[in-house]
Amino acid sequence: MDLAAEILRYASIPGGADPLLTLEHESAALSRPLVVVIDGPAVGKSLQEVCRQLDVILRQVLIAHLRFLLVMRTPPDLELARHPVLAASIMEPDKTDRGSSLRLDRWDLASARVAWESSRASDEPSFDELPTRVRHLARMPLYMHLIKAAGLSESPAHTNAYRLVDFCVRSIVMASGRDAPATMEQLGQLAQQEISETVVGPLTALQRPADRTALVDAPLDAAALPLLRVATGRRPTFDHDVIREYFLATSVAQMIEGRGRSSATVEIINDLAARTMTSADVHGIFEFILQYLDAKAPDLLAAVSQAPTISLTGALPLMLDLTGDGAGFATEDVLRACASRSMSDSGLPLAQALLRIPALASILGEDHPNWILQVLSRFGSPAWPNIVSHVQEHLNAREVQNLLRSAQLDDADEAVFFARYFFASFGEDCDPTGSLQALLGHTDWRVRAALAAGIAEQSTGHHITDVVIDTLVTDPDYKVRAAAAEAVGRRPLGIPHHRMSRLLLDENWHVRERFLRGIASNGTPIDDAVRAILGGEAWQHAPANVCVAAQRLLLLYSETNLADTDARRRALFGLLRETRTGHRTLTEGVQDRLVGEALRSSDWLVSREASALRDTGEPSTDLRASKERFRRLRDHRSLQIALDVPDMAHALMIAEAAASAGVHFIEVGDPLIKSVGTGAIKQIKHEAPQVNVVAELMSADWGRDQVEIAAEAGADVVLLIGPASIASVSAAVEASRRLAVPLVLDVPQGRLDLQWVQTMEGVGIDGFAITTNIDLGIANLHPLDQARTLRTWTRLPVAVSGGFGSTDDAVRQSRCWDILVVGRAVTDATNPAAAARQLASLVTTTPQRSVS
Repeated sequence: MDLAAEILRYASIPGGADPLLTLEHESAALSRPLVVVIDGPAVGKSLQEVCRQLDVILRQVLIAHLRFLLVMRTPPDLELARHPVLAASIMEPDKTDRGSSLRLDRWDLASARVAWESSRASDEPSFDELPTRVRHLARMPLYMHLIKAAGLSESPAHTNAYRLVDFCVRSIVMASGRDAPATMEQLGQLAQQEISETVVGPLTALQRPADRTALVDAPLDAAALPLLRVATGRRPTFDHDVIREYFLATSVAQMIEGRGRSSATVEIINDLAARTMTSADVHGIFEFILQYLDAKAPDLLAAVSQAPTISLTGALPLMLDLTGDGAGFATEDVLRACASRSMSDSGLPLAQALLRIPALASILGEDHPNWILQVLSRFGSPAWPNIVSHVQEHLNAREVQNLLRSAQLDDADEAVFFARYFFASFGEDCDPTGSLQALLGHTDWRVRAALAAGIAEQSTGHHITDVVIDTLVTDPDYKVRAAAAEAVGRRPLGIPHHRMSRLLLDENWHVRERFLRGIASNGTPIDDAVRAILGGEAWQHAPANVCVAAQRLLLLYSETNLADTDARRRALFGLLRETRTGHRTLTEGVQDRLVGEALRSSDWLVSREASALRDTGEPSTDLRASKERFRRLRDHRSLQIALDVPDMAHALMIAEAAASAGVHFIEVGDPLIKSVGTGAIKQIKHEAPQVNVVAELMSADWGRDQVEIAAEAGADVVLLIGPASIASVSAAVEASRRLAVPLVLDVPQGRLDLQWVQTMEGVGIDGFAITTNIDLGIANLHPLDQARTLRTWTRLPVAVSGGFGSTDDAVRQSRCWDILVVGRAVTDATNPAAAARQLASLVTTTPQRSVS
């Protein structure tokens, strides 16, 4: 198992060429702890492999929010000499504790600060005076020890990972009793032999052929050298990847330094930067190379950074990021030149790197506000998170006000940004420029709605915020009022009665529903006055979806048993299902009341949810694992029968035949749903409860509603055909997680491309489908060819349809599908049961390995 790839798969993130590198990048976005539990390595070999991978991850992914728990039932002896980072991260259990668990952890910032200050000498800086990158390194006990032992705290601005490892390596070599310079030279020679194997490309040109031959032929008494492992019949290798990367990077950096300022040097830096995008191994080496050069040859790096051919998307941003705060090469002139170059069409990565530099505002001075506005104007929303972080972390109140004064709020796109983050980043106590009034009175509704979105994230109240809310809830545009309504409902501060009444009696049902959704998500109780409004004349003719939202609140906060309407049954089902999935936690009294009402319901699906909760009283682990079980259908072969028929009686007969044949999935097709309604899903599930029912729904938007409707009708899986936008699919995914219903997305015509597939996988769907209508005949790309391409881009299961039957030998032999969808071969067969059995036999036949 590739541990990094497995963690990413759980998070719906494609691993890419190097899952470890992807994990490092994606972990930076974690806003709360993610705990990875590794349960069950029982033998020494598997445990050592787990430890090796953990050691690599802990070294590469320096993110405090990513944490690991390694569980061993009968732990063997742990030999951690080869895994120093892992060893430094383990907290030994109390010796009096008879348990066998070991907890893998690292210090948080507070713990690291206490450890530093408690051992700080009088001439050492305080923890908060250390550069950001050094504080980050010091969170690992091993690195803090090295920082103090090396005396690097005396010049903390130049401390980096390379200097720490350099100190460690030289200390070990000197402790070995050997001639230190000669030993370092020999170890460096061994590293140079690996250059062409590890970092192929232009780097090989750094070595003269005579030098490479001499290195290969040079005698090397590896057994006598420290830091090496020597196995019989094998070439010596470094004891740890960090040591190998250190010597390799040192050799490469020295050769680059020897080349000096040249086009070849720029080409090598560009090539290495490009390779870091696909290899964590190269990424670690490149970081050491840059840090070596920044310490030994900062003028060379400065010249490279200003070369016209340096990559603005790869090399230059990495040079700024990997050398850390206070980099020697990043002089004021260099950073000013970088700021200017970031305004090119491909300059977004460079601008993002610059925004992470704390001293940027003081370096750019009066030009700083205009530069930020240029970044905002040129790159738009992709730059928003970086600008907000820069404002919040690196600017003082005066600099923030200067930025607001410089903003062109007449420009709608620019104004949307400032409105969205006004209360979080730009202050509400002091507004001398009248920016807030300009945003509040903006003619573009998106700006006013963005103010509401920003208010929704506030955790405290403020008199200016209240004034803004009162203005937004009376806005003439219903879209603005809807955004404000949800923001008001979501705020954990209590809702004034006058504001609640206004929103519940708004002239637009969409506004009312958004308000109810906000209240429901926040858990804000409703009082008698609100219950009276919801039961009054103004709500008598509410649309079905709004009625369901109202019934959810009444179920949660009213003990009155109302009529068993369709809206109340849907609301009751949703609340019980969310409780079973762990999405919602009900008080014991409310849960007992809802379960009791559901058990009396005339709807068998509602009763089923209540029975499951009554029997366990706890969230259902089995239900919550449904999405993961579906994802694990990858590389297995399942059969799905599509009921693309308009006749309910015929559909029921086919469903019974398919169930008796051992079919895995029965798909309630869009024609049947259009003819009979979603009641068809419920009937099929009732007649074939042992088979997973797939609801095929066609809609270009309203993804969340589609999933909710299908789940309320008893669907086990939802197949969406039509939505391709991130917003619609994201809403559908949110509902599928909340209700524990796997979500499969059809690949729209013309959307079979890598970027779209990986984007949708990242949003969180559980599988893809290639649906090919038989009416297209032969004038279309074969669906198996499309499925083959799709499976190379994703690790999710792929379903494929296209008029297949039991005589399709290509289907039986193919390894490019996970779920075979068959329709007319069964639904139009004179003997559907026999046809289903033949297909079930075909699906379970193992294909030949030689055929893709």
